[in-house]
Amino acid sequence: MLERQIAPYGTENPAELMDSFYQIGTEMLLELRNLVTSPEERKQARTWGAVDATKMVGVSAPTFRKLQKEYNIPGIIIEEAEKNRKIKKYTLSAINSLREKAQTRYFRPEGSAPLIIAVTNLKGGVGKTETAVDLGKKIAMEGMRSLLVDLDAQGTATLVSSGRIPDLEIPYDKTITNSLMNSPKNIEEIVLKTHFDGFDIIPANLAIQDCDLMLPNDKVNNHEHLGSPFERLKAALEIIKNQYDVIIIDCGPNIGFLTLNSIIACNGMIIPIPPSMYDYSSFVMYTATLSNMFKNLPKKPLDYLRIIISKHPGSNEALQMENMMREQFGRYILSNHMCETVEVPKAANEIGTIYDVTRPRGSREAYRRALQHLNDVNMEIINNFKDIWRIQAERNSQTERSSKVEV
Repeated sequence: MLERQIAPYGTENPAELMDSFYQIGTEMLLELRNLVTSPEERKQARTWGAVDATKMVGVSAPTFRKLQKEYNIPGIIIEEAEKNRKIKKYTLSAINSLREKAQTRYFRPEGSAPLIIAVTNLKGGVGKTETAVDLGKKIAMEGMRSLLVDLDAQGTATLVSSGRIPDLEIPYDKTITNSLMNSPKNIEEIVLKTHFDGFDIIPANLAIQDCDLMLPNDKVNNHEHLGSPFERLKAALEIIKNQYDVIIIDCGPNIGFLTLNSIIACNGMIIPIPPSMYDYSSFVMYTATLSNMFKNLPKKPLDYLRIIISKHPGSNEALQMENMMREQFGRYILSNHMCETVEVPKAANEIGTIYDVTRPRGSREAYRRALQHLNDVNMEIINNFKDIWRIQAERNSQTERSSKVEV
């Protein structure tokens, strides 16, 4: 009788197989990162040409040239071009210096408060990380200061923001876990600068997963010294929030303790939803969860709440779903949407986002359309933020005047 053999559809040692996958994958990520950043080991500050830099500074071309002659501006790079020509390229640091000399740089008005925005959705794959990272970069490109807090154990936001491979180049104690489990003051030691001037991150790796498991465990969560495990992130961000205009939290696709911490810590929420029935249905379920959460936080208003229609393919079905969502949720949906585009994975292959791309691969027109959609969405949000700050500043100014009159 022939001995029965099992077809090799599985594995007798899944632990060993998964470990080998991890080792192979990590090595490949390292090779890709080094290829993208060569000859350096870190992503370098991106640059803009004179035309784009002039627009970003917000002055005329003659004024732009005059500012450079009058002031010694660091961060201007001379590059070799065709036919032995030399051209000037401008880092974001140089552009911000020129903005300050020209007095065109935006500063959040006195009397306004930093915004802490949770980018959240129960479902994965809806564009949370793209939304969080690109918004953080665009805020920095507009001359303001932003911080991205990566609370997703996958660490994708960390990778595309910093070029660092999460579990290979980010130590366990350099994530938010250290601050939430040991001391909120540790948050000052884990902030990383990125290659975008004014855009910092608090990175993530698998330590985030451990944190989500330890926070609800009274035996290890250090509650006797740190208090409620639901308010750890709020306490930590309180220490550094005034260093930034906007803090963006990239939440994981779950309702774990870290997501609960984010909801308690934030004063604003952005919820990306692709225009499909599956994503719409998931969002409806998420609203029930959020409703229960906010019922337990009766004194917690939100300064900002918007839904982004993300990954819009432009099909008739998607347009019908978009129209339905706009009818139902009205002004809480951003006027602009983010299109589904091949430019996102193209940029990701170079360990970045569309805002990192200086020379598009493939169709320049496709890149311009994607960039326009991205800019339209982010500038709508940023203008909303500026309106909030203006109202806060005016309200505080009026309160101060009233108190003086009473005295």
